Amino acid sequence: MRRRLVLIQFSRALVPLLVMLFHVSEFMTGYWDYSLFGINQLPISGGVNYFFALSGFMLYYIYHTKFNKPNELKGYLLNRFIRVYPLYWIITSVAILIFLLFPHLDEVTYHSILASFLLLPDPRDNVPILNVAWSLVHTIYFYILFSLLFLPKKYISRAILFIFALTSLAFVRGILWSENYFINFLFNEYNLIFLAGLWSAYFILKSPFNTKLGVVIAGIGLIGFPLTWLNYIYPVIDLNFDIGTGVSSILIILGLGSIDMQKSISIPKFLNYIGNASFAIYLSHNLVLYTFTDLFSVLNVFETLGGVLTSILLMAIATTVGCLTYSFIELPLIKGLKRAILVNKNKVEKVSEKGVI
Repeated sequence: MRRRLVLIQFSRALVPLLVMLFHVSEFMTGYWDYSLFGINQLPISGGVNYFFALSGFMLYYIYHTKFNKPNELKGYLLNRFIRVYPLYWIITSVAILIFLLFPHLDEVTYHSILASFLLLPDPRDNVPILNVAWSLVHTIYFYILFSLLFLPKKYISRAILFIFALTSLAFVRGILWSENYFINFLFNEYNLIFLAGLWSAYFILKSPFNTKLGVVIAGIGLIGFPLTWLNYIYPVIDLNFDIGTGVSSILIILGLGSIDMQKSISIPKFLNYIGNASFAIYLSHNLVLYTFTDLFSVLNVFETLGGVLTSILLMAIATTVGCLTYSFIELPLIKGLKRAILVNKNKVEKVSEKGVI
């Protein structure tokens, strides 16, 4: 029976909270020229890199007993589709409606709508309506790559992934290069983070670190995020931002996963709930920030509360809306779709308050 990884599950909340912090900083700068702890100077928060690493980890952890079984592929693909697309389509539709009603918030075009709904790489560089969905474009690609592990010949699938990893590394290091959009997409740096997540799960299942070392490794990973941020703003060493946050993500996963594998951890239910609601918070938060930042500017909330309190209020509202979206839309939607589409319950990972990536 698969052991439940409580700390890993809770750590899913890192993704929307880090991304939300970055976006709140952007909105605060755009509306009131207020810099929240200098975060607006960063290219991204790095939370998405943790999402990529954690996705690889969880996919391997959940499905490793089904590798090299082609008959399991259909269930895997349907599960992934149900997990991502339905809720994403609903929130994207709401965003389109809001942006059409209030065009000053964002521009909506036919091409941007098409690119948004398909979640496919777009050489025209159309940003999805929900701008956080750029990460889902890569995630869908990762899901397709992962499906290679269901091929009947074990060594063929692993050889393909190994060659793919080396090619991606060569592109990241500049040994190989191309001006073609699709080639650069196929071999981008995020692939290495995702593959490192797969390796982390393999390591955790085979020989996890002892608990004390796990705490140290997870702590180093957590410290790595703010240190990478500071190094980007005030350069000390020549460190690629994605590499810094990517390595930090892997260290957090290795540390927390090792602890989870050896200890029965109990955390407060509301913390576990936040981890479960992470995907809904991630998808919905920017739309909430668009709406409430615009409303706050009309109501002079910033002038009344100041920068820090306004930022905290925006994050609290976005988190609350995300949690409501999870409880009243995402969870019932996934359960209903799985009952309707996936008849063979033995091929479906259980959807409950435990949640899955």
